Amino acid sequence: MTDEEKRKKKKDKDDWDTGVVIAHMNGDELPKYRRMAYLNRQKRPPKSERKKSDLTKKEKRAIYRAGFAAMLPQLIIILIAFGIVGVLIYFWLK
Repeated sequence: MTDEEKRKKKKDKDDWDTGVVIAHMNGDELPKYRRMAYLNRQKRPPKSERKKSDLTKKEKRAIYRAGFAAMLPQLIIILIAFGIVGVLIYFWLK
């Protein structure tokens, strides 16, 4: 590298970027209980090696429908609560 190329490279670098590492992200900064969880974790196998589900399309749809049916009352309660708060704010600011 010539001096001219070095100067150009130095100019391209941002002023605030000095290249200094402030904190290493190797897991030492995690609390002990989380560090142990991450150390024992196995990596997910690639999609090609994963086992195919033996559920039919009909069974999968039934599972999804049951999950949504279980969450629906909570969603309705939250929407009603937002509606009540909205009405109260409307009358308060009127």
